Amino acid sequence: MKITIIGAGIIGVSSAYFLAKSGYEVEVIDRQDGPGLETSFANAGMLTPSMSDPWNSPGIMGTLISSLIGGHSSIILSPKILPSIVGWGLSFLNQSRQKYFYNNLHRSAELCCYSMKVLAKLNDDLDINYQGYKTGSMKVFRDQSAMDKLAKLSEQLKDHGMTYQVLKSKELLKLEPSLKGAEHRLCGGVYFPDDQAGNAYQFTCEMEVKARNLGVSFHYGVSVNKMIREGEKITKIITSEGEVNSNMFILCTGSYSMPLARTASLNIPVRPAKGYSLTIPINGWKSGPRMPLIDDGSHLAITPLGDTIRIAGAAEFSGYDRQIKKNRIGKLYDLLDEIYPQFGPYLERDKVKEWSGLRPLTPDGSPYIGRTPIKNLYLNTGHGPLGWTMAAGSAKMLSNIIDGKKTILNENNYCLNRH
Repeated sequence: MKITIIGAGIIGVSSAYFLAKSGYEVEVIDRQDGPGLETSFANAGMLTPSMSDPWNSPGIMGTLISSLIGGHSSIILSPKILPSIVGWGLSFLNQSRQKYFYNNLHRSAELCCYSMKVLAKLNDDLDINYQGYKTGSMKVFRDQSAMDKLAKLSEQLKDHGMTYQVLKSKELLKLEPSLKGAEHRLCGGVYFPDDQAGNAYQFTCEMEVKARNLGVSFHYGVSVNKMIREGEKITKIITSEGEVNSNMFILCTGSYSMPLARTASLNIPVRPAKGYSLTIPINGWKSGPRMPLIDDGSHLAITPLGDTIRIAGAAEFSGYDRQIKKNRIGKLYDLLDEIYPQFGPYLERDKVKEWSGLRPLTPDGSPYIGRTPIKNLYLNTGHGPLGWTMAAGSAKMLSNIIDGKKTILNENNYCLNRH
């Protein structure tokens, strides 16, 4: 059976590997010049089951209103896109109700934890170099009530085998000495020892090589413009290089899943949420962070990756606009200065790589994996800010679904019509 995967990000490449390992003839098509050049390219680099709580927690309405009237907000909503996301937005707000929020939290947590186990098996079976490390992660706070709220929320994660440790301000330096000089700004933190980190782009490139070794063919610089549907099947896709026929098609197209699926009269409720990052050479700095740090006040993360540190975050609903806005990038530099004031002499801004990418967000914060109403069209999309964390498990689960094997997780929880 021939399977055509559209999208060569971390989700598409991982899916290709597992399907080829199951014996399928697999090809991958992507409009970019190589693997992992969109959302997978310069994300925060964190593998964090601890961050399974969806963005639309109870109270998100106030956050969005603050954004619209110009207040300080971690989530920015551009008024110009409101007409295009009304239906999706109402569902997003509905899913923030407490009775839905905790269900969504547990669904994401189970996939994150499963994915980490699959990733561990990949590391045992394959020689993959992606600058991975297992120091855990730390979320730091300026506000005691916010820290108490996260500690209470983290109790929910114990059901999935996750652990955490609440730290007072003076205890932070024992685990993360790099915070020296900033501890007076912080009231404490929460440490998650099971979290990991690594370079998602490098992992994608490594997995592409492993997939090629299994016979997967990759076609880059090819845009998919339309899917041709006849009845309950996709008969072919129209690309910039001509028509492509296949027995099965899989959308791993992230934020672009919705417009492509519409060409086959299928609605996939995934919308883009833009994030930003800086990749900064450490330039000889010896006192840098040893683990990912998430600043709760700004909702930004700092991750050490080899001889660089990456600062990433923000959530901007502005459609498919990937323009890098200087005021948003400025907030990343501000955090660097606040958390690591001693790094100032080592910072060379002309060597910093600025980036923006689109996270594919579903209304309930969990991805769509598996079947669609179109018999030969499958999905692996909508992973939001947890694509790196969920990638290996999502790919393995999709392969099992297509194989007709029993999945460890309930596939109905990740299907397109789960609500």
